[in-house]
Amino acid sequence: MAKPLRNKQRSLPLELRRKQLDLQPVDHFVGYHIRKAQLVVYEDFMTGQRSAPPITPGQFTVLLLIDENPDISQQLLCERMAVDKSTMAVSLHRMSRRGLIRRDRSPEDRRQNGLRLTARGRTVLRAMLRYVEQHERRITSKLSARECKQLIGLLNRVG
Repeated sequence: MAKPLRNKQRSLPLELRRKQLDLQPVDHFVGYHIRKAQLVVYEDFMTGQRSAPPITPGQFTVLLLIDENPDISQQLLCERMAVDKSTMAVSLHRMSRRGLIRRDRSPEDRRQNGLRLTARGRTVLRAMLRYVEQHERRITSKLSARECKQLIGLLNRVG
């Protein structure tokens, strides 16, 4: 059931009332605030990149994890990142087409591919690491180091 308009809002012309939005009904939902923050973080991440097309946060994570875990299988990467196999397959295909990663057949199990960065992938990752450091400074500029650590801890407890 919709809440009646407050007296202050009721006195506004209809045009202005339509432009205003009462966020009070969603203000207590944690998911709403996480999603709102995610949109701000994503927009900041994508803005200002020199890479064309830009690297998405998910692609950056994949590049970083492949670099840290050479020859990781696509299946294990999906499991560790909690990403759907078909979503990961599309992302890996795009990165492969861009020359960022390569798939090498596993000598132990010919049905699996080990993932590795190409030379171009390592170059892009190094540039992205510098970019992400700046991005992290921007999005956490209103938080202390202690608050950042606390936020990460709380988010890890949620998901």
